[in-house]
Amino acid sequence: MKIEKTGFGWIIIDGKKYEHDVLILANGEILNRYENFTGNNHEFSIEEAKKLLNPKPEVIIVGTGQGGVLKVREDTIEFLKKEGVRLIALPTPKAIEIFNKLKEIKASLFHLTC
Repeated sequence: MKIEKTGFGWIIIDGKKYEHDVLILANGEILNRYENFTGNNHEFSIEEAKKLLNPKPEVIIVGTGQGGVLKVREDTIEFLKKEGVRLIALPTPKAIEIFNKLKEIKASLFHLTC
């Protein structure tokens, strides 16, 4: 899987354009974040982290938005540490670079606006 580009409100993954935040599971399944989550869309919560753990990745990459506005909650960071999953959270353009380079089993959330 390769993430090709992103801009405000969109992302291109393997040639397909998505115009909503996405969750990418470790098995490569791509989900619409808003169909799988209720809550504050500017926070990464334990609820969302749990969705990214099936199947379990070694690393979770969070794209915090084009300007890095999405917040990773402290309780979520602690939860993932206890699960033994490494967390990388960066503005979405940089997070995509890391996603494309990492060889570990990974799951991701990409916030596409702010």
